[in-house]
Amino acid sequence: MSASRAEPRPSAGAGPHSGFPLSAALLLAGLLAAGWTVTGWMATGWMASAAAQVAGPPIRLTPDAGTDAPAPIPVPVATPAPVVVPVYPPAVAAPPPVSPVVARPVPVAREALGAPDPDGAGTLSGLQGLGADPWRGIGRAELLPLIAALPVDTPSPAVKALERRLLLSAGSPAVADGEVPPPRRFGALRIEKLARIGDPAGAADLAALLPAALAADEAAAKALTDAELVRGGLDCTRALARGKSFASAYWTRLALFCHARVGNRAGTDEALASLRSGGARRSDPFLMVADALAGAAPPPARSLILQGDPDGLALTLAAMRTARIGVPPDRLPLDNLPALAAIATNPSTDPATRAAAGERAAASLFLDARQLLDLYVQVPPSGDELLRVRDIARRDRGARTRALVHQAMAAAMDGQRRIALASLAVELVDPRLRAGPVGGAAAGLLDTVSPSGDAAALAPAAARLYYALGRLDQARRWHDLALRSGRSADTAWLWPLAVVATGRGAEDPRALAAWLEEVLRGADTPARSRIAGQLALLQATGVMVPDEAWMQATDGAGPPSGSDAGVDPTLWQRLGDAAGGGRVGETVVAALLLLGEAGPAGLPPVVTARVAANLKAVGLEPDARALAREAMAAIAGPAAPDPALSAPTLSERGVQ
Repeated sequence: MSASRAEPRPSAGAGPHSGFPLSAALLLAGLLAAGWTVTGWMATGWMASAAAQVAGPPIRLTPDAGTDAPAPIPVPVATPAPVVVPVYPPAVAAPPPVSPVVARPVPVAREALGAPDPDGAGTLSGLQGLGADPWRGIGRAELLPLIAALPVDTPSPAVKALERRLLLSAGSPAVADGEVPPPRRFGALRIEKLARIGDPAGAADLAALLPAALAADEAAAKALTDAELVRGGLDCTRALARGKSFASAYWTRLALFCHARVGNRAGTDEALASLRSGGARRSDPFLMVADALAGAAPPPARSLILQGDPDGLALTLAAMRTARIGVPPDRLPLDNLPALAAIATNPSTDPATRAAAGERAAASLFLDARQLLDLYVQVPPSGDELLRVRDIARRDRGARTRALVHQAMAAAMDGQRRIALASLAVELVDPRLRAGPVGGAAAGLLDTVSPSGDAAALAPAAARLYYALGRLDQARRWHDLALRSGRSADTAWLWPLAVVATGRGAEDPRALAAWLEEVLRGADTPARSRIAGQLALLQATGVMVPDEAWMQATDGAGPPSGSDAGVDPTLWQRLGDAAGGGRVGETVVAALLLLGEAGPAGLPPVVTARVAANLKAVGLEPDARALAREAMAAIAGPAAPDPALSAPTLSERGVQ
């Protein structure tokens, strides 16, 4: 197999083709020449054929190459259960064991396509976007439900960057002849999705190109306004103008907020009277806050029910910020991450509550690392907590503990203590959050530590964190220190991460063999499962993985597949079909849907490997490498992290 195809290798002993082995083909030709009938041949070889069907070939990560050969008969399997996205902080679980095969689904039916959709404008075109014709081969009716289902709250920077490019790219899906106009336009869906993933600026830029789409879709207009309220960059004049086409109470509330924000008492009273005459409930949290904006006494914060009513919640929280009403910790809308970002920026809320809300919002990229660090420094320590951060970290791995570690680092002068605190900060980052703002905040402490001999014990973890964040220069410096320190058991796990992140280091096939020899020494079943995942990610990014490496790593089970990965087999197959047909937009949509809210670091590596290989096949190699890097960083390490942080070396390094 060539490295460029990046597909799972067949099991040991298989021939070079997906059909009969060469010897079987020659035998068949000889038997036919001797007068055997095809029926006789099939009866004689029935047992071998049935056994081959049961075992099945491994699933390709890339689209099938070659001619239109008939597909093998699928093996009926139970539909896999959907992936359940864990709550934050997510539990770290080993990838599932290697599995043999995924059934081939029924091909997606397609209709004749006609004129393009008129909402094809975009702020990105050509190489900046997804090419000149990203929606070639997929119709509007088929595409719109897929756009609506794209992930929103993912912790993956690479996923959100790819999704943003998809939504901002210029290009129109075709409209089938005689197709009924959809209830929601293509442009409006794109604007709404951009707003919901936390890019109100991109959504506003797209809305400026598609004013008619926004004027006819209140859901998209409200989503864009809510996103601007959360980010704190609302332009009241422009926001109120986009609501002129709609008659719902949302826009009256927005007008009240805008009047109150600039001190227009008459406008505030008029809007408040309009809300009351329109039948607003007295228990409505926004109405209670609006009274305070109009000059009444602020309501008790605990009387405001913020959970369970996402419609208008961003407006209520923005009004609470203007009225200087804090949010108690037991009133946090934990299922609404953009709302948590708004709470984190409310200076009247308790600092510890703000840090907890902000960290959860930052985990899904609704706040950045700098905003998170600003929240950490505002958490007040109690007594001698800054001197006891190690003991506190044993009991609590939450936002307040991370805030104390950052504050202790700011107060530390001794070099050994600073190294110990930086090490603790890195260990407190959940593996699934290394690539995002939570990992970036910990890297901010690492930036103040020099990669010298005194910090050799920290080097593998520091390199892994920097690789996860894509900060390759810093990662190489710490990686070099790890190699010089001679801790081979720890540093061996960094080799595949460095290869995926940089695209270099696998030119010599002996490097892969040496890495496998080191990491397989004494490896238990979970470790072998992670090694198989690393091989899949390496192969997906172009590294040639020979059959013997797969057999060695998996005890003969062979490459992993997607049958036990909790994914929709139809979507799994659709990704390969779209990439094989060069349909870039459809490939990206299928990839994003497969990754879902969990993202690369929260799924079995075989799923990310499948996605990365197919993105690479349609020319999106940088995106493929970024996704593979995030997935690899989550599983790169000799063992799963210890939740109790019970390693005795922490106290030896100076953490009290």
